Amino acid sequence: MEKEEGEILKLILASHGPLASAILSSAEMIIGKIDGVVAFSLTKEMGPSDLEEQIIKEIEESHDEDIILGLDLLGGTPANVSVALLAKYPFLEVVTGINLPMIIEYGNQKMLGIKNITQLISMGVTGISNVKEKLKEEQDDEE
Repeated sequence: MEKEEGEILKLILASHGPLASAILSSAEMIIGKIDGVVAFSLTKEMGPSDLEEQIIKEIEESHDEDIILGLDLLGGTPANVSVALLAKYPFLEVVTGINLPMIIEYGNQKMLGIKNITQLISMGVTGISNVKEKLKEEQDDEE
């Protein structure tokens, strides 16, 4: 999903516990305020319908925007809620495995006027590294 410059792409984060809010807070500590992102946390006191209501309210307030729903993991309650939401809102893009590099990439894309979900996912994947292996590769390259 690549969007033309000027089109709005919203990111809704949802996770078990405070992960989504914490990732957003950390990303904003690094690159500053990120517009177009909201985070929801599923707590022990909540049921799936509570989370669904929060996300639906955000979707409805977004009107015709293209929306990415970023979730912590596949198969959990936020992901199960998203399956029901996809039936009602087929324009949603749903991505699991949210991490800090993804949110920073989203913020950078917003600042540059780029909207590319493929790059967002790519940054999430490439942001996972075995540091010991990377150091070994660099040492091997120097020899």
